Amino acid sequence: MRSISHPIYLALGALLASVAVGHAQAQEVYVTGGTLGAGLGGALNLSPHFGVHADAEGFGLSHTVTVDDNRYDGRLTLAQGGTYLDVFPFASSAFRLTAGALFNGDSLSAKLQPNAQGNYTIGGTSVPALGPSPSAKVTLPHVMPYIGIGYGHKKPALGLGVSFDLGVAYGRPRVDYNVPSVYDPFVTDQNILDEEQKFSDKVTRYHWYPVAQVALTYRF
Repeated sequence: MRSISHPIYLALGALLASVAVGHAQAQEVYVTGGTLGAGLGGALNLSPHFGVHADAEGFGLSHTVTVDDNRYDGRLTLAQGGTYLDVFPFASSAFRLTAGALFNGDSLSAKLQPNAQGNYTIGGTSVPALGPSPSAKVTLPHVMPYIGIGYGHKKPALGLGVSFDLGVAYGRPRVDYNVPSVYDPFVTDQNILDEEQKFSDKVTRYHWYPVAQVALTYRF
């Protein structure tokens, strides 16, 4: 069981607080979808030039990673939320500058697949596929800074509306590579380190996480 201090729970707490305040202050709730996944959020205007919003999203899908000639099949899990400060440069416009933080639980868990000969290649060494697959898990930092632009969360009239966000979050992926002990007679520690480095080189070049979200809003 995850601790209540886990970043996703903190983001959900911020979301619920934002929604609750939104109800009390006749503000906004919304459903959203995009590169962060699908989820719910709430927004509150503090003044004609400032506002805040918070949301939580999630999604999952199968994903394949190819490293050299090795194929890793796995699952990409998006589980995250965010809290943001909105700055509206123009009092009469819903265009905004947005900065904040993503509270991240994203991960990719992938298993090495045997080649056509029924072998694994680990650090350049071919070994028979005897049992559990070597595997890799990629995670992002629990907290990632975000900056972007957007439109919405400042609808003057009650009822339905739309908003969008376009920006980037920054964080360096981390790779944990595991080779089951059944392969110890066939590979060296250096083989394992070499394969982990190849996998890490493949994914850690992606430091910038693109964010493009669209939301259907409802203002009370």
